[in-house]
Amino acid sequence: MEGIVLFNKPSGYTSQQVLDYFKQITKEKKIGHGGTLDKLAQGLLIIGIGTGTKYLRYFLTKTKKTYLAEIKFGYVSETYDREGKLIKKGNCQIDLKKIKEKLKKFQGKIKQIPPKYSAIKIKGQPAYKLVRRGIDFTLTPKEVNLYDYQIVDFYDNLLKIRLTVSSGFYVRSFANDLGEELSCGGVLWNLIREKINNFDLKQALTFKDIEKKILEVKIYVKGRVQGVGYRYFCYQSAKKLNITGYAQNLLDGRVKIIAQGYLNKLDDFIGNLKKGPILAKVDKMTIIWRRIIKQYNSFKIL
Repeated sequence: MEGIVLFNKPSGYTSQQVLDYFKQITKEKKIGHGGTLDKLAQGLLIIGIGTGTKYLRYFLTKTKKTYLAEIKFGYVSETYDREGKLIKKGNCQIDLKKIKEKLKKFQGKIKQIPPKYSAIKIKGQPAYKLVRRGIDFTLTPKEVNLYDYQIVDFYDNLLKIRLTVSSGFYVRSFANDLGEELSCGGVLWNLIREKINNFDLKQALTFKDIEKKILEVKIYVKGRVQGVGYRYFCYQSAKKLNITGYAQNLLDGRVKIIAQGYLNKLDDFIGNLKKGPILAKVDKMTIIWRRIIKQYNSFKIL
C-alpha cells in the first residue's frame, strides 16, 4: 500500500497513533501526514505512504480547509478545548445576535496566536512539550484567513459553526478568541475536519474499511500511456486479479484508473501498472486510496 490515503480519524486517537497503525499494516517506515488533527478532533487526515509522502507538502501550506466546530461559551481552559481543565466564568448567557456581531471581526485575514498546547515548533521542540516541562515562551501572532462561516445551530451556550479557513488556522484559538470578544470565555467542544482542498471526508476510509481489506484506489498515470494499449493492459490485469472499475484516457494525455478489490490484489495491480505493456512508458503515477462510494461489478475501458 503506497500513495495518498484519505482517512477518517476518530476522536480519541492522536494523528501519530494513526500513522503507527499504517506503519504496522503496511510494514512501510516512510509515512507522514498532510496536517495533524488534535486527539479530540475527528475527520479527514491525509496520509502519505512510501512514495506518497512527497505529495504531503501540497497539503501543509496554501490549502483551504473546512471544519464543523462546536464551541461552548462560559468556560476557559489552558488548552482552549474541553481536554484541558475547565474553568467556569460565572453565569454566562449570550444570544445569537451578539455572536453574529462579534463574528464579523474574524472574517477575512486576521492575526491569530496559536495555542501553547499545540505541535507548533519552538526551536525544534513542540510547544506542548515545553509547557509540560514548565518552560516559558511567547508565540508570535500569525496571519490566517477565515474565508467563510455558517452558523449551523446555537443552543444552551453551544455554538455549532462551519468554518472554511486557510492553512495554519487554529480552531481552538478561534474558540478562545471569540469567547474573549463575548466577555464570556469559550472552549472548543468538538471538531470535525470535513474538507481539505477538493478532498472530502465522505471519501475517507475508516478503520473498519481497512479491516475489511476491500478498498478503492484512484490512479492517474502520466507518460507514454495513450495509443499504446495501456488501457487494455489494465483491463487484462484487472480481470486476472478480480478487480473492478475502469480505465479512461484523459484529454491531458494521462490515463485515469478506478480500481476496487482486496488490498493485496490492488497492490499487485499497481505493481503491474508501473510496468505497463511493452510500448508504454510510465513517468509518474499518483495513487489515492479512498472508500468505495459507487460499486463497480466489472472492469471497463472507457
